[in-house]
Amino acid sequence: MEIHPEILHVLSEIGFTKYEILTYWTLLVHGPSTAKEISSKSGIPYNRVYDTISSLKIRGFVTEIEGTPKIYAAYSPRIAFFRFKKELESIMEKLESELKSIKREEQRPAIWRSQNFEEAFEMFRETLKLAKNEVIVVTPSEFFEDIQEELLKTLEKGVTVSLYIDRIPNLLEFEGAGNLFVRQFYKLNHLIGMADGKEVVNIQNVSFRPTFPPSFKATYPEVIFSQYSLIIEIFKESSLEMEYIANPQDIRFFAMFHASDFVKRHIESTPILAEITGRNVKTGEIENIYGNVVGYTLSFRKAVSNIHLETEKGIVKVGGIFAVIEDYESTDIKFMMG
Repeated sequence: MEIHPEILHVLSEIGFTKYEILTYWTLLVHGPSTAKEISSKSGIPYNRVYDTISSLKIRGFVTEIEGTPKIYAAYSPRIAFFRFKKELESIMEKLESELKSIKREEQRPAIWRSQNFEEAFEMFRETLKLAKNEVIVVTPSEFFEDIQEELLKTLEKGVTVSLYIDRIPNLLEFEGAGNLFVRQFYKLNHLIGMADGKEVVNIQNVSFRPTFPPSFKATYPEVIFSQYSLIIEIFKESSLEMEYIANPQDIRFFAMFHASDFVKRHIESTPILAEITGRNVKTGEIENIYGNVVGYTLSFRKAVSNIHLETEKGIVKVGGIFAVIEDYESTDIKFMMG
């Protein structure tokens, strides 16, 4: 039986055997058939028809009609692949669940590239989903509706969202959803998402809706540093337009320039307690630090941003990602107001 080589190739690529493809195609073209009819129309040896039908039934592509002889019918491609997709999603969820339940070793950095928009957007979703403290999102305003649901889900987890956008959208749905900071800046056509200073995604020229946008997701410190530096430049030219604080006892940041800017705005009016996990710059050890916020530094001319904590060991300075002159480096910052 003739079958287009491309159909044969794509089905083989997702794990179908040649006999499975020929059997399914035969049933689609000729309709419900007996095993003998399938064999004669497809060219498959008769003694291989039954085990082939059995595997297609397990996959959900073929059903069996009782009778003498038995008749087999194919589910339409739309129904069959709907089932197949659900099965793959179930496998994916089991893998993700299993990964969450085990302690993984620290992994070497990597970069993943894509030129497929849907694939790149899935990388963006995945990055936001992994965040625990803060996500920074830079987006053109015409793309806001596409990411709105992802931002709301992120806020619902208690993660702070710091949004940079060229036109302020309607944010009624976001009131009370979480801790959200919205800054307005000149237009950038790229979509950038950074989570906890550990992972960054950049989809270029999204406002033009390209089919094949150059995109990447990276965990390399050098790539994160370059994108972090870009965001700092955007921050310097932006203005804070909206600040929603739904969880005043749990305000999280990874970006120290955001944390110190927050302190700058609130320290005179409200006591701020900090709970921080950071690396001791001298010893390299990870420590938990608690204390009252008593000051801050936010100087872009000197490229310094930090917060000052009064702890039981005295006053210490905590810097952000790549800190060198402070006592501690941290991307795990939690503030409690009042």
